[in-house]
Amino acid sequence: MTIDELAQRSNTAASTIRLYQSKALLQAPTKQGRVGLYGPDHLARLHLIAQLQGDGFSLAGIGQLLRAWTEGRALDEVLGLEARVAKTWSNEEPLVLTVQELADHFPGSVLPGEVAQQALSLGLVRIEGDHVVIDDRKFLEVGSKLAEMGIPLSEVIDEFEILKAAMAPIADRFTDLFRRYLWSSFIDNGGQQGVLPDLIANLTLLSQLAGVIVSSTLSSELKKSAENFLLEESGSIHDKGLDEVLSPLVKAAGLDFQF
Repeated sequence: MTIDELAQRSNTAASTIRLYQSKALLQAPTKQGRVGLYGPDHLARLHLIAQLQGDGFSLAGIGQLLRAWTEGRALDEVLGLEARVAKTWSNEEPLVLTVQELADHFPGSVLPGEVAQQALSLGLVRIEGDHVVIDDRKFLEVGSKLAEMGIPLSEVIDEFEILKAAMAPIADRFTDLFRRYLWSSFIDNGGQQGVLPDLIANLTLLSQLAGVIVSSTLSSELKKSAENFLLEESGSIHDKGLDEVLSPLVKAAGLDFQF
């Protein structure tokens, strides 16, 4: 194919093709006399560049990816780094609802204005046009369950705000561990792209381990809190004659408490 034929088949301007060649994104054509001829490999490369641009990659980023590919690394491995980083913190697909659909998740199908405003300020929800977008539907599920149990929505939002503030220093400490023991080693060794997959794998694992230890610690503290609650309420429980009723339930829950 001539450059004009390649441009037509790839839906890419000839001037853009020349630009890609000048930036080493596209290999030079085969010369036949004074005419440059392009083949299927050139067409495939142009389709790949278009796809990467559609995914948000800059030309500089595409150049790095293609150089890594020519050095023998699988392109899906290189591209997979971005997906693996995103997956470390990503949740399910955002939930898009109308205001009324959101309100329907709560008792009385009512969402008080002050609660909605607080949820917006905390980043629990965001507005896009006429719809409400919830990036993490788990917060909606938990919030609606707590509301069904009779806990006021204002209290639920307040507790989330307190929890968020408590989690921030914990996240900072785990980030500092990554910085001191993983990132610093990567930088000291020249920031070689070849070790990026291992660095990302360790980042993902550290994030997962942080979640596990936070969840485990919270469960342990909830157990202690429940036992302290029973101790504080033991007099009322005994006065109401609820010892025998609650005793098997407490045992089944694994709590270390005896009436």
